[in-house]
Amino acid sequence: RDQPRSRGLGDVYKRQPKILSANRSKVLIDGEPVDGLQDISFVTDRPTMDIHAIGEAERIGVVFGSIKVTGVIKARSAVPSLDAKLSTTEAFQVVVSTNFDGDDGEEESVISLQECYAHGRRFSMGVGGVAETLYDFSATRESVS
Repeated sequence: RDQPRSRGLGDVYKRQPKILSANRSKVLIDGEPVDGLQDISFVTDRPTMDIHAIGEAERIGVVFGSIKVTGVIKARSAVPSLDAKLSTTEAFQVVVSTNFDGDDGEEESVISLQECYAHGRRFSMGVGGVAETLYDFSATRESVS
């Protein structure tokens, strides 16, 4: 009986997912690091609408809407540069640089959110006495390199 051939550990390693680590990453707003950054999250959404033919149960196409990027930046205490953005209509850029172990050593992936606008701020003070501020923002586009 034929035995399946082992593909070796090298093949297994190449199939492993890229693990991104927050402590090996950085977030910049207009080129400056965000002091006290705790978390950044964003969603890129492209709404769709199905097109159906009269008398057919299956769709025959899809219409795509405009891309919408919304997110939240959470920081300890406050971020003065973002506080200033709330009182103006000035756009800013958010760059998230993530490092990970690749096939040829450490590699970098960069996510850039362009034409961002601050929409709101939420403040909380926990029992432990540490203040957190959450900044809501939107972006015109996202690019990954």
